[in-house]
Amino acid sequence: MPVPLFDEKCSFYYDETGNVRKFRLTENGVNAEEGIAKDFILGGVLFKSDTPPCNVDLLFDELKINTPEIKFRTLAGKKSNFWTAISKKPIQQFLSWLDSSGLYVHYATLNNMYFSVVDIVDSLFAAQPQFNFGLEWAQALKASLHRFVITHIDEILSILHSYNYPSLDKEDIKNFCYELSDLIQSYGDEDFYLENFGQLLKVNGRKGELVFIEDNTPGLLVEEYFGLRDGRCAFYKDSIYFFDEEAEAELALKNTIYTLNGEKLSNFKFIDSKNERLIQISDVWVGLLGKLFAELDQSTPEMIIRKMESLTQEQKECIRIINSLIDSAERLCRGLIQSVNSIEMIQNRGSLLALMDKLI
Repeated sequence: MPVPLFDEKCSFYYDETGNVRKFRLTENGVNAEEGIAKDFILGGVLFKSDTPPCNVDLLFDELKINTPEIKFRTLAGKKSNFWTAISKKPIQQFLSWLDSSGLYVHYATLNNMYFSVVDIVDSLFAAQPQFNFGLEWAQALKASLHRFVITHIDEILSILHSYNYPSLDKEDIKNFCYELSDLIQSYGDEDFYLENFGQLLKVNGRKGELVFIEDNTPGLLVEEYFGLRDGRCAFYKDSIYFFDEEAEAELALKNTIYTLNGEKLSNFKFIDSKNERLIQISDVWVGLLGKLFAELDQSTPEMIIRKMESLTQEQKECIRIINSLIDSAERLCRGLIQSVNSIEMIQNRGSLLALMDKLI
């Protein structure tokens, strides 16, 4: 689904969490195991025009923290999960201030494993376009593949590594397709979409073509996350963007960013977060989101119901604020909340957040 264009001039502030730098295959799996389940999240706060609608210094005065800058771990503690984080008074103060600040939130998430394997599905459709029945069909196939990959991660990573994925040689495509299809079939999974994916794989094996996983860097699954940055700068071209200082990301953005019309853009700056408190606020927001999504991804509705029964009123208020901030952002522009992820995971997170909101 295309990101809606947004013509209103705004000031965006960003930080990130879950950055594993380069995500690559190794002989033993991947170089960063935390990147298998956890998303990379790029996000923060924004306001319309050039002048913030709030006094940021008041938040820092209220927190009474004697440190050059605040980060999520400063307020929540180094090893907090989501539930313990929202039990901490500094996080409660932070969310209360953010709720009344007049700022909007925004974020984009990218799941490394989902991003790494969906090119297989897109390659199948490139060779067999007659079997691409639209967006919902493609999303369902990709979600089923991702779920199978995560469930059988060790076997999948071994296969990918043995074929130098995502840079398959032409002569290896047939064996790759058949080996992956045979693995799926061996588990007898009665998933309609997964079964269709396996059949498409066999047909492509005979064709010997997987266009999007040929001629790449062997073993390199995610090279960098600058696509999330330059996408925002190009689509929301009338706005200004402030990113936390990072030399590699800044160089990549300067070398790749263009508008939709091919014109070079310069509507972004990289700033040391110590010198910009709105970037520090963005750090706390994305850190909290990272903990929230990690919790939701391993929870069922029954688990959420039990947990909500044990929360204090202050913790429930934190959840109400988080839902309210996300809803406000989507009302401003749906594209401010963006996910490169399995549709199943996106829907699961949404339904569990809605359930939490209902139980407050």
